[in-house]
Amino acid sequence: MKDKIHPKMRLITVKCACGAEHKIWTTRENIRVDVCSNCHPFYKGDKSVLFVDTEGRVEKFRRKYGEDY
Repeated sequence: MKDKIHPKMRLITVKCACGAEHKIWTTRENIRVDVCSNCHPFYKGDKSVLFVDTEGRVEKFRRKYGEDY
């Protein structure tokens, strides 16, 4: 590799809005995120927010194909 052309990698702490902190290797000095694996509903297992039923599509499907499909 050529000298002095690659950015310097450093271990930093990424801070989430929920207060969680994660350590990663990056070339940036400071990273803040809004959602991380500790507070995102998908990773927490909160099934109520995973599927958004707009305009009754689930009910329409169940009427057409039945509950057992």
